Amino acid sequence: MTKVILIFGGESSEHEVSCKSAQFIYDYIDAKRYKLMPIGISKTGRWYFYDGDDFVNWEDSEQLFEVTNIIDTLKNCDVVFPIIHGKYGEDGHLQSLLELFHIPYVGCDSKTSMLCMDKEYMKILAQHYNIPIVPYEVIRLRDLRKKREYPVIVKPANGGSSIGISVAHNKKELKYAYEEALKYDNKVISEDYLKVRELEVAVLTNGNTYYMSNIGEILTDGELYDYNNKYVSSKDTIVKSKLPKKVEKRINRLVDKLVQIFNIEGMSRIDFFYDEKLDLIYFNEINTIPGFTEISMYPKLLKNCKIEYQKLISKLLENC
Repeated sequence: MTKVILIFGGESSEHEVSCKSAQFIYDYIDAKRYKLMPIGISKTGRWYFYDGDDFVNWEDSEQLFEVTNIIDTLKNCDVVFPIIHGKYGEDGHLQSLLELFHIPYVGCDSKTSMLCMDKEYMKILAQHYNIPIVPYEVIRLRDLRKKREYPVIVKPANGGSSIGISVAHNKKELKYAYEEALKYDNKVISEDYLKVRELEVAVLTNGNTYYMSNIGEILTDGELYDYNNKYVSSKDTIVKSKLPKKVEKRINRLVDKLVQIFNIEGMSRIDFFYDEKLDLIYFNEINTIPGFTEISMYPKLLKNCKIEYQKLISKLLENC
């Protein structure tokens, strides 16, 4: 059997999301083919073997055994499945560690992970290749007094799961939104708030080839698609959005360019905005470790394309 280490938890604000994703993988992995060894990282950065089946409450379990030699443990497996969202798991740090010791793992490499995690770097690279993006700026304390058009969306430059994101309609709200985003990162991004449709595409790669799902859609009704909507009381989602064929083709071409530009490997979810009134498409972001829960768009999009959950996990592990 293939020995798989599942690394979950972590020190970021997305710790709980990671635990839910780990539960999904534990529940759906093919136990006849893969021997799973879960390793949880606490919010304080300590590594533990976890021998239970409740990943949401794993830190309260008595079935925890501290990992005394992390590197030797990782080197003794066949493949690592990192499912840590956010800081130290999705930003290239963990990937760099695995690459240093030539340990196969699921997902994008350290360079791609870092570029996609930092929204400023991601946008700079996209602009260089003429990929359309929503107007943005990196804001600092002195920028809060500048004249600007409202509303704007304010978010941590390095973050995910919509944590720390706010909509500001005036200077007072902008200051609050800026301070809220600073809780999660020392760099803050401001973007124009547009009335758009939120579209998502799941990408599954294998070497130089990749599979792209149908274009899904988040039904926000003009509201912010926040953490609560993603992981608690999910907003309505559509796994095959109704779009004009020409719009679908434009998004497909953008996905093809983005996969090449950012060297996407393994799994990713690529998000877009579509302004129906102006017929404009904007690239939003790439999630290199997308949510893996029952209500997460990445597995749902691929399931709609006849790739069932167990098959999806197997393909990700096979493609390392």
